[in-house]
Amino acid sequence: MRVLVTGASGFLGRATVRALAQAGHAPVGLVRGPTGARAVRADGGSPALGDLLEDGPVDRALEGCDAAIHLAQGDSSVLAAMRAVRVDGGRRLAEAAARRGIGRVLVGSGYWVYRGGPEAIDEDSPLDPRSISLVNFDTERAVRSVLAPNGFAPRVVRPGMVYGNGSWFAEMVRELRDGSYRYVGDGSPFLSPIHREDAGRAFVRVLDEGRDGRTYLAVDDAPVAQREFAEFVADRVGGAAGSIPLEEAAAAWGEDLARLNAASRRASNRALRSLGWSPRYPTFRDGVPGVLAEMSGTVEGRLR
Repeated sequence: MRVLVTGASGFLGRATVRALAQAGHAPVGLVRGPTGARAVRADGGSPALGDLLEDGPVDRALEGCDAAIHLAQGDSSVLAAMRAVRVDGGRRLAEAAARRGIGRVLVGSGYWVYRGGPEAIDEDSPLDPRSISLVNFDTERAVRSVLAPNGFAPRVVRPGMVYGNGSWFAEMVRELRDGSYRYVGDGSPFLSPIHREDAGRAFVRVLDEGRDGRTYLAVDDAPVAQREFAEFVADRVGGAAGSIPLEEAAAAWGEDLARLNAASRRASNRALRSLGWSPRYPTFRDGVPGVLAEMSGTVEGRLR
């Protein structure tokens, strides 16, 4: 299939373009400039220059495509800018896809939309989207509302904590090294990681085998306590992790982000596995050392 990917030069977009190319698909990456175009070519795709927030470039990029995957993120530190790219851009992509009769549209979201708690999370667990996760949830709803009148329904992929060389994980490593990294409370709440390359492969599997209108959680096989994850990484980069009370986190980060970080999320990949997907890195212990080696340019043992 010829597949348009928005956000193709981003953290998750690059992994998805690579996975599409490796699976024999023809990825087209919508990018805004030559740097992004070079990244798409390096990953095995064909670049299409244009801005997601303009109708013409999106429509032209979809020419000849069989499917689309919306991964464009925008600047997550500026919520309004992120909302424009995620929600408005998703709506524009869906409108262009519907005009061309393209019903296979995937939306990248996140498992932060779930309320979290002591119980395990699956696709039908209670929701409580807020802050960044509300933007993702509104993106899902915007795309669904555009496609529904045309008889289509998007496939939604909600990855867990996608780690790799870049994004939040690179920031975490920097903060661990300088001693400023903090988890909320005692660090006992769980997070559900997934290696970036496994997340890219998850999008391809949902593209190939998923069902329209369905949601799929993309996580590895081993949820882990936040403290354990942080200490595992800290031990390998020569850093240290600390804690911050919820009240202080709320004052420093905002109430919504603090509570998002304090909630426990032990997510299941059962629905994704039912499509024939399995992680190449079943646990963070399998995947993190290689990512750290990639980031440092050394073998893992020399990071100590």
